[in-house]
Amino acid sequence: MEKKLIRDDIRDTLNAVRRLQESAERELRKGDAIAITDDPKFGQNTLSNQIAQFKASVESGAQFSHPDENNVSDSPLIYMPATNNLVFSGIIPCLNNLKFQFVLKTSTGNGCFVWTDGLVLSKENMEILNKLFGFYKNWREQWNMEAADLEKMAARFRELD
Repeated sequence: MEKKLIRDDIRDTLNAVRRLQESAERELRKGDAIAITDDPKFGQNTLSNQIAQFKASVESGAQFSHPDENNVSDSPLIYMPATNNLVFSGIIPCLNNLKFQFVLKTSTGNGCFVWTDGLVLSKENMEILNKLFGFYKNWREQWNMEAADLEKMAARFRELD
């Protein structure tokens, strides 16, 4: 009976993650998403600062794609003005190419997602994972405190439409 409850919990959690991911993908497909770059309209080196902070705090070898206005979904920092949401993502090669994604606003309040194949849970890897989650919590808190900046971005993009 206990195993069935655990399986049900795991299934429910995976379904919730799938729904969140599908929702984010729908937003990106709508064309409402904007790749955040170092362009001054987004602030002072917004993207470079996010990447530098991540590399200094979590893993210096982390990799991030280059922002692409034509293919926003591949960009490392994406803003969705319609929902005032933000997504930050990249890859950590030393963790078997673990892909991570931070989503600022989720229905559960926890938007730290990871995907990988065959990761060994060694002490060193666990330290990196703990740093990753700690960075996510700080990232979320920072952007929530800077909600006015996101509102200003949204207003600017509404003006451009």
